[in-house]
Amino acid sequence: MIPNKVAPLVPSLPPLPDIEAEALKEKSPTQSLDYLRLHLKDDTRAGAKRLLSKFERAVHREEKERRRVESLWRYEREALEKGFRSVAGVDEAGRGPLAGPVVAAAAILPFKGLPSGINDSKKLTPARREELFEKIRGTALAVGVGQASVAEIDGLNIYRAAQLAMERAIAALGTKPDYLLTDAMPLPALKAIPQKPLVHGDALSLSIAAASIIAKVTRDRLMGELHRQYPDYGFEGHKGYGTEEHLRALETHGPCPEHRVSFGPVMETLAKKSPGGPLGYWKGRLEQCKNPVELQQAGVQIKRVGMAHLSGADLKILRDLFRDKKSEWPSEKA
Repeated sequence: MIPNKVAPLVPSLPPLPDIEAEALKEKSPTQSLDYLRLHLKDDTRAGAKRLLSKFERAVHREEKERRRVESLWRYEREALEKGFRSVAGVDEAGRGPLAGPVVAAAAILPFKGLPSGINDSKKLTPARREELFEKIRGTALAVGVGQASVAEIDGLNIYRAAQLAMERAIAALGTKPDYLLTDAMPLPALKAIPQKPLVHGDALSLSIAAASIIAKVTRDRLMGELHRQYPDYGFEGHKGYGTEEHLRALETHGPCPEHRVSFGPVMETLAKKSPGGPLGYWKGRLEQCKNPVELQQAGVQIKRVGMAHLSGADLKILRDLFRDKKSEWPSEKA
């Protein structure tokens, strides 16, 4: 009788999920890929090839991100080479909306250990901004936030108010920077600190990009709070920007205290909604002034945004009222 042939024993290969799990314990995608190449070099399974390909793509993404981050350190590196040691990126959020404050942030970042993915806040999803907000605050050497109120926006103008918010953010850092990178906006009030305004700076500088994320998330959260105070306007969704939904709410309900009356659509709504039209609105504003500073601010607002909606006779009435109010503080200069 011929004995049965016994097939030679083939050593069983470890399951690919187990190999992948071990690879993921390595410190970086590159080290994980090295682990896989070592342990799968003789593995002919189709799944092994797919696993290698998956990690090769991860390494490619890591290298692409490294090159992107390296390019975004250009201006920080230039400042460092000139001898500066504390470089702050500064940006603001909320110059365009019809309601709510303008918020600014300043960030001083370390040169190592940063979370990946920091970018211009406008290029990120809300969820990704929230995630990076926490990581930036956890890794930055210093973060400062400042804001300018609606009253300051209307009293100064949005450009100056944004500068004011940025100045406050820098003051809130807790440490004085010796160099500033700003998103296109010079800060004359801080001329003692060397600074470089960069057009589209949030896409050119990692520090400005980080500041843009902090400013945007902070302002979005503030608008969520305003939504709870004034639910008729939908602030939580549009964040105060002039969307169709927001303009309809303005038309229906009129402005709330957080609307910027120096912005055209809000002023036009006031002209329609206020008793006595724009003249009635501005008369009320002047009559409510409690000190020379408020009176001066109201006068500036009338000149800037009210005149387009007022007749010559209306302006004369307001000028007379302005002089009468000013006389209430004879020892003060309005």
